[in-house]
Amino acid sequence: MSNLKFWILLLALAAFGGGLGVGWFAANRVKDREARAQNLGPFTGFQSEFVRTFKISPERARLLGEMLACYQRDIDQLEQDQLESGRGELEGKLQKLALTYRERIRNSVLPEGQRSEYDRLAAGIDWKTSN
Repeated sequence: MSNLKFWILLLALAAFGGGLGVGWFAANRVKDREARAQNLGPFTGFQSEFVRTFKISPERARLLGEMLACYQRDIDQLEQDQLESGRGELEGKLQKLALTYRERIRNSVLPEGQRSEYDRLAAGIDWKTSN
């Protein structure tokens, strides 16, 4: 094999390997981005920390996820309504909605034995600034 043919073959293999690596890397980044977009919401951190702290059953964790999804839809609807009529009353409605869902989560998701711990942890939360 002549020296020129060897270098051409080596260049072709290097280009093929580089293209394969870049393609694999780009495909994984797209998959990761799509997975993050599907799994992350504004309450994901709260939900995972809540499940970890209170060690609730998978059924109760699913119920919490559904409640938080409804909460987000209600927030989105309130924001949309306020965009149409003005931002003046939005803060008060959001605060009332936060307290409503706090009580729903406390009374529907947690067993009675863990509610006092939840109340203790939630007492320090400023609902105006955290939501």
